[in-house]
Order: sequence, then structure tokens, then C-alpha cells
Amino acid sequence: MDDDEASNVAPTRRTYLKLGGLTATAALAGCLGGAPTADGGAQTDVEPADVPDDASCAVCNMMPAKFPDYNAQLAYESNDHQFFCSTGCMTTFAAVPGHFDEAFDGETPAGAWAHDHQTKALVDGQSAFYVLEMNPDRVDDPMMKNPLAFASRDDAVAYVDQYDDLSEDDIVAFDAFDRELAEQYRAKFF
Repeated sequence: MDDDEASNVAPTRRTYLKLGGLTATAALAGCLGGAPTADGGAQTDVEPADVPDDASCAVCNMMPAKFPDYNAQLAYESNDHQFFCSTGCMTTFAAVPGHFDEAFDGETPAGAWAHDHQTKALVDGQSAFYVLEMNPDRVDDPMMKNPLAFASRDDAVAYVDQYDDLSEDDIVAFDAFDRELAEQYRAKFF
């Protein structure tokens, strides 16, 4: 077939169906990837998991299922969940995961969940506000000394306003937890 014959060929219905199928496939492929995040990566949709009865805390080895109002968890890109008895153990692991499990050295959690100190509801730990509570006599939770998670900054402020030794400077975000802060809460594990 020469160029003149090729230009006279009208597209068939089959050609339109193939073109439509390719367009739909390309559109779906674009939708299936995660939404871009601030750093340009793809956002993953990780969800909290039910805490297995036999899971042990990745920091202290206590049984998180025994503390339903206080346990916490982290999820990683592999969708591997790590379970903790408390927010103190969760934030300690998040700060220095390789210290507790070499497989997670340098890893950043894709998701975190903790129980709100006031409501006991499981909340997004990465967007929660944490009160750096250091007085074990004010809180009745596992490990005695833990940062307290609040879903609302207003609730965190209301908590610190009750005490002369706490201020709004003692309210931090999830990404504020580093090794130094982790050692304040879990010194015996370093």
C-alpha cells in the first residue's frame, strides 16, 4: 500500500474501540498511583491494624493488646505494622527504629496511630499534638512516663494549662521526636 492508498483508509469501529481502551487504561494508570506528597513522592493509603493478642511491644516487649486505651502502632511502606504498649514506646521507635530492629534502620513510618489521651479514640499519630508529660504521677498508663497524644491542639493546650510546670512549649508534633527525646522517655532501652 503506498502513501496515497493509506491516506484514503477510514478508521474502523475496531480502531476507535482500541483507541478508547488505550485512553481508559492510561487514565486509570494515572489514577491508581498515590497522590503526590509535599516531597514529590506518592502518598500511600495505610490503615491501622487490629493489635494481635500475641504481639509484643517493639521497644519494651509488653503486650500492647493488654492496653487498649494506650497502645499505639506504626506502619511502614512494606505495610509492616509495629505495635507498642504506649505512645512513649511508639515515638521512641519512630525516632531510632534501627536501634530496636535493624530491618527498619533509616526507615520513616508511612502511618502512625495513637490513642487520644482525653477521648481514648485511636487518632492519626502523625498529625496529633503531643504533650511532653514527664510526671508519672499525673498519668496512669503503661511505662508510667509517656508523651500524651491529642487529636486537637486546643485539647493539648487545655491539658498543659492545668499545670504550672507545663506550657505550650511542651506541645510538639510527631516529627519532633529524636533520639534525645526518646532517651528521656525510654532511657533504660538505650
